[in-house]
Parts: sequence; structure tokens; C-alpha cells
Amino acid sequence: MLLSFVLLLARLWYLQVVQGSYFKERSENNRVRTQFLPPPRGKILDRNGEVLAKNRPSFDVVMYVTEVGDVQKVLHELSRLTGTSFEDLSAKYEKEKHYARFIPRILLPHVDREIIAKVKANRWRLPGIDVRYRPSRWYVHGDLAAHLIGYIREIDETQLKAPAYAAYYRSGDLVGKYGLERKWEQSLQGRRGRNNIVVNVHGVKMSDLAASDPMYQTDAIPGQSIKLTIDLDVQRAADEALKELKGGVVALDVSTGEVLAMASSPRFDPNMFIGDLSSKEWNDIVSGPGRKLNNRAMQGAYPPGSTFKVIMGAAALEEGVIDPHEKVYCPGHYAFGGRRFHCHKRSGHGNVDLKQAIIESCDVYFYVVGQRLGIDRIHEYAYRFGLGHQTGIDLAHESPGLVPSTQWKKKRFSGTEQEKWYPGETLSVVIGQGANLATPLQMAVATAAIANGGKVFKPQLLKGIYGASGTFQDESFAPEQVDELRLHQSTLALLRSAMEGVVNDPKGTARRARLPEEWGIRVAGKTGTSQVVSLAKKDSSKEYEHHAWFIGYAPAQNPEIAVAALIENGGHGGATAAPVV
Repeated sequence: MLLSFVLLLARLWYLQVVQGSYFKERSENNRVRTQFLPPPRGKILDRNGEVLAKNRPSFDVVMYVTEVGDVQKVLHELSRLTGTSFEDLSAKYEKEKHYARFIPRILLPHVDREIIAKVKANRWRLPGIDVRYRPSRWYVHGDLAAHLIGYIREIDETQLKAPAYAAYYRSGDLVGKYGLERKWEQSLQGRRGRNNIVVNVHGVKMSDLAASDPMYQTDAIPGQSIKLTIDLDVQRAADEALKELKGGVVALDVSTGEVLAMASSPRFDPNMFIGDLSSKEWNDIVSGPGRKLNNRAMQGAYPPGSTFKVIMGAAALEEGVIDPHEKVYCPGHYAFGGRRFHCHKRSGHGNVDLKQAIIESCDVYFYVVGQRLGIDRIHEYAYRFGLGHQTGIDLAHESPGLVPSTQWKKKRFSGTEQEKWYPGETLSVVIGQGANLATPLQMAVATAAIANGGKVFKPQLLKGIYGASGTFQDESFAPEQVDELRLHQSTLALLRSAMEGVVNDPKGTARRARLPEEWGIRVAGKTGTSQVVSLAKKDSSKEYEHHAWFIGYAPAQNPEIAVAALIENGGHGGATAAPVV
């Protein structure tokens, strides 16, 4: 017993006195490091479960400031090893200097394997420097549906200070900046976790505190995946149809309002936003000639041209200003107010009724309709079809378009001679020109309403969300009918018959939209051509070419899908926009 006690005292003396300095140095050099565990971002899927956006590994070189004695010395050494300029590294360090010292500062984001190997091999030269994993985004199909899906990028100072972000985000986090990535950020992002480890002076992990006490670790909560209404095959067809053209295409399920495709061109590849963009690359995307970030399908508002005549046909019949069998003579022009308003067919269409006027797109017929309706009834019916106001789609920055009225002009030009509405202006509006603006999305909604019997749906982009347990939740995403056209079925029947004739009648303006007979599917539609400048100013420059429109649905007898296509400076709708669809 006495011998054991003596041996214990000897051991304690040895540890405290003989090796005391060793253990003191070791305890001072070991540190507890807080590691933040980034959550995997939720996936974005098409309606059939095809992956559109998912995660892949990414690595950053970070600095744990509390473990660094001489910051400048470490930055110089990191610069030498990686070939990154000292100035750039210093700028990164200073940019994040105001954050808490325990938060690692990202010095080199998204580094390659070569940089990772150099940093790990030279840890003894780089105290406080480590390589940190975080999931990065990968847009599987590149630029396909880019305007719809959007992109993510590092959070900026403005977002960090916003109440919606301040509590959960910190510098270096990747957040949705555009499209659905931004709209559904709170669901996709998830919540970060935390882990405490012990590292030595060289930053090498010595132990994991959570192994002995779970309180030292909080698991990350993965983001929720979202399933879209988009059909990958339909979307790909829309994107490929636009090719190098400028314009937008929207395809809707006529019975639900679900968006099957939304394409805009020129496009951009959202993968390019993951790394650092040069000023030249950023300026080319934002303000270059193609304005690639502009979603022409819902942000671009254009005169609807002759596609508007279908809506005007409905208004004329419902208001009783014209009989469906009444014929109007078209000599190629219409005299009003001491001037001639020309028809697109200068030789004239002869005597035409409403159905034939839509099929052949006779301007003179609709000049008569416009004069009988007046601008305010034109506005009323266009608004009912979904024009002149936002559709409510789940994306930011949707254009409301414009359908003028006497009240609009009075407010717009208040106190000037221009505030009065002149009857001659109505002639421009009734054929889809003048101060009459619509987006491809709005025209697709209107077309779907004609095809489905009069129901106006809010365009829907989400089928549902996958909850934390992986269960699919779709209760909150049922089709939403927001209005009714309130038209007689006889009116709708005449419009549909006329639109079928536009594509299939020998005199129709959209014969190029016909499908091969062996397919057994008939298309119904309407072409449109909208003026960019007056004919007097038009020259041979492409930027002054007219815009080309086509709206349509199929099958004509049992509609399932409605489409609207707009080609900027595309010329005539029947020649350019109809083949796109």
C-alpha cells in the first residue's frame, strides 16, 4: 500500500515538474475550432422528377483569424503558394474583417485540387489556414430554363443587412439571386449546423469534442427540394425553337394553368455565376446588346398586334356591336378623320365576316369594330382576358403590360392637351398597336382561357415541395382560377373555329403552324405583327423590323396545351413566330 502511494507521488512529480513545460506548451498550442456545417441545398426537379439543379462538392480556402498571429505574413505565404496576388487576398480579408473573429473568412472560393493539395501540404507554414467543404450548385442542363430557375451567388452586404437574411446568413453563404432560386430561397437553403473540434498549432484535427459530448455538435438541416410544373422535354423544345432568336415562348396546361415551358432568348448559363465573374462578363449579361437577364417571356411587354383581334372579336359579339354574319367591305384602307388607315393587305380582302376577318387578319374589319366599341369597352374586355395587369406568377419583376383607357390617358398626361382620348387612337389599339402592350405570358393565359371554355388561371410553377421527412406536399399548390371570361359559349365556339381556320384554312395566316397530317393533330391559333417604328421611319436595319407573334393551342378539338411565342424584330408572325411553336 505504502509502495503504491510512493509510486503515485513519483508519477505526479514527473508529469508536473519534469514534463510540465511540455504539456503546458501542448495545451496552449491546441485550440478549439468551431466548424460550420453548410446545409445541402434542395434540388429543383421538373414535373416528372428529372433533376434541373442539384449540388456538387466545392472547396474554399479559409482563415480562422483567432489562430493567426501575423496575418500579413500568412497572406504573403498563401500568395506565394497559390499564385494569387497578395493584394487580392488582403482585399478578401479586409472585406470580411467586421465579422466575428470566430467566423472563418473565405480567402479563395471554389479552389481546384491543385490548390487544395498545396495548402494541405504546407499547413505548418500557414497557421489558421484550412480548406473547407461546402456544397455548390450545378445546373444540370446549362442554360435550359435559366430565366425560370435562376441562379445562386454569394450573399452581398445589402442582403446580409435585410431582416429576412440577417438571422440565418453570414458572409460567404450562397443564396438565390434570381428566378425560382431566389423566390424559394427560404425553402431551398436549409439551416447550417455546427461542430467543435480540437486542432493543433498546424490546424490538424486532434479530436472531435462531439464524440464525447453530443452537445458540441448541431447537425445541418438540408434544404427542401421543389418540384416544378415544367416538363423538361417541352422546355427543351421551346429553347431549341428560339435558338439564336430574341424572344420568349410560354406553354401552359389549359386545364390547370400549369407552366409547361417558359423560354427566353438570348439565354445565359447559370453555372457561370458560381465562380468569380469579371466585370466584362457581368456587364455583357446585364447590359449587353442581348440583355440576357431580361426574361422576355414575362418581363418583355410588346404590342400584341393582330393576336389582339381574337379578344376584340369576343368583345364585339358580347356587346352586340356586330353580328357574326355581318360583312364589312375591305378595300385595303379605312377612311377616318380625314386620313386613311391601311389594311396589311393593301389590295383589300373584299367582303368579310368576323370569322373570315380573324382567319385573314383583316385590319379594316377591326377598325369598324373598334369605332363601335370605344376604348373603354376595349380596355374592359382585354382586362378580363388577363391583359393590363400581372398574372400573379410566382416570379419577381413581372410586367403588367398596358391596355389604355380614357382614365389611363387622363392620369398619364394630366394637365396637358394630350390627356384627352381621340377616336383615331382607338383604331391603333383595336388591332394591337399603339399604347397596347402585352407579355407572352399574358397572351398564353388569354389563349388558354379561350381553349378551356372561359376559365382564367393563375400561371403555376410549383407542383409541390418535399418536406423534411421526404414526403411530397402538394396541398398548397392546387390550380387557382382567378377569373372567368364570362362569354357566351357561342362566342367562344366562333373564336375557336376562327382560330382553327387561321392555321388550316387556305387563306389562313398561320399555315406554317400546321402539323403533319399523319400526326392526326390540328392546331388552332392566331398570328400577329407589331410595329416597332412607324412605316415612314422604318429602314433596312434589323432592330426596326416588326415583332412577330403567334398564339395557339392543340389539339384544336380537345385542347391540352396553349402556347404564345414572340420573336423580337422577327417580321411577320406567320413566317417567323408560328414555325417556332
